[in-house]
Amino acid sequence: MNGFHRTSPIEIPKLRAGKPEISMAPLIDVVFLLLIFFVATTIFPHNRGLVIERATANSAETLSGKQPLEFAVDKEGNIHYQNRRITLNEVSIVVNDKVARDPDSRVLLEVDRRAPTETLIRVMDASKRAGARQIALITDISPDH
Repeated sequence: MNGFHRTSPIEIPKLRAGKPEISMAPLIDVVFLLLIFFVATTIFPHNRGLVIERATANSAETLSGKQPLEFAVDKEGNIHYQNRRITLNEVSIVVNDKVARDPDSRVLLEVDRRAPTETLIRVMDASKRAGARQIALITDISPDH
């Protein structure tokens, strides 16, 4: 024999990889980042779909201080609080709860200039009876001011 030793061939094991699959981890990361982006850049409207055409005033002043209770009265005379329609009785309950926690709470009324005056007066009366000491109207500043 010429110096070579005869051996059996080396068997290479076959890889059994199974079915190919797509890793979901990077996809979940991307979706999560998109969610964070959209939540951070989305502007949530103060009053969804409620259009209030405010009256103008020359003597309008800017109020500062604690967060007041804000009610809106649309042109049909419907009362709204936190984007939902409420009744006069509910106005009293909301104001009473807020005044019980903070006696110096203010009530701001955003009233459409075409709203019935009677509704405005009833909301103001309900707020006063519930203990509100300060009630103000939200207006736009007159253009000639």
